[in-house]
Amino acid sequence: MKQKAKIATRFDRFKAFVIDIFLIYVPILYISYFLLGSKEAFLQNQGVIFICSISFGILQAVFFALKAQSPGLKAYDLYIIDSKSGTKLNFLRLIYRYILFILSLGIVIGLFSTFFRKDGLMIHDLLSSSCIVHKI
Repeated sequence: MKQKAKIATRFDRFKAFVIDIFLIYVPILYISYFLLGSKEAFLQNQGVIFICSISFGILQAVFFALKAQSPGLKAYDLYIIDSKSGTKLNFLRLIYRYILFILSLGIVIGLFSTFFRKDGLMIHDLLSSSCIVHKI
């Protein structure tokens, strides 16, 4: 059986993530900043900052659930798939993956875990059985 996709490089995944930050997360931050009216009000309201982070995760999960791509992944022709079956992930599993992403980066191990594996997968990819791939 021919392989239809290969795991994307760390650098391609990073570039796609940066695009997602600028196209999805930054507008969320600007909207909440302007709704609160000032920088001080935004920085003192931890609930709004938390809601911004959750909103980013939900929007990214919606993109992934619909097309298996976010704007950043689309820019580099990458897709997120189930690493075992090769199919799209469902919305709840994508939310689970985002929660694992936040937790693994919070304990810093998730940030460096990719450098200890030949395939470059991170902890949240392994635990959610997902991977970001290039079509061949």
